[in-house]
Amino acid sequence: YGGLALPRLTSGVKVLLLVNGAVFLANAVLAGGLGVWLGLSWSGLWQGYGLGLLRLLTYQVVHAFEDPGHILFNMLVLYFFGTMVEEGIGRRRLLELYVAAGVAGGLLQILLEALLGNPGRGIVGASGACYGILVYAACMQPRARVIFFILLVELRWLALILVLIGVYMTYVELRTGGSTGVAHTAHVGGALWGWVAYRWLGRRRRWRRSCSRRCCPRAAAFLSRRCFATCASSGAGTNINGLLHMKGL
Repeated sequence: YGGLALPRLTSGVKVLLLVNGAVFLANAVLAGGLGVWLGLSWSGLWQGYGLGLLRLLTYQVVHAFEDPGHILFNMLVLYFFGTMVEEGIGRRRLLELYVAAGVAGGLLQILLEALLGNPGRGIVGASGACYGILVYAACMQPRARVIFFILLVELRWLALILVLIGVYMTYVELRTGGSTGVAHTAHVGGALWGWVAYRWLGRRRRWRRSCSRRCCPRAAAFLSRRCFATCASSGAGTNINGLLHMKGL
């Protein structure tokens, strides 16, 4: 990401693109039926003797077939910034981030809807998950340059602007008691999780790697001294028995 170029498609992002695309096509064939069955709402969360909780996951791969721009924007974010994140933390961590950010965004959105007296209003889409990935990427490489429409901006400023728009529109919904038709609060919740994941969870992983780099050389040096002393005392020298003895230690 030193210059302007299309990123290499990584395996985790490829899986997410294929799943979202396949579900979108299926939803179009069913005329939006998947949005009803798999969409997330406060009232739907408690249906089915706990099975409604699965909608915290399923809503993240369903997009309204009437609005192809929604899935297009989300998949572009996933492609450009998900690949960046996956190269830094790996496939499994990327998928965990996608799911966790989507859950955080979905919960915050339906909680707002319940507070506004609309517990049955559902949401679909990967926006919360994609905002989490966007913010995580901005934390990883804040000065990376990206093209936003026709403007060349640093990633940190792009992420900040988009998140602030979500915060403001959430404020508008709270003040007016109505919905703008876009799950802005899910954007905010996903972005918040992306920041927490980098600052807290990422810091713990970076600390463990740093500790391993500091501790492992010392442990290796200690074991080497132990092996040498053992072989010398047994007269093993460099013969095969001594080498096997060292390996056993």
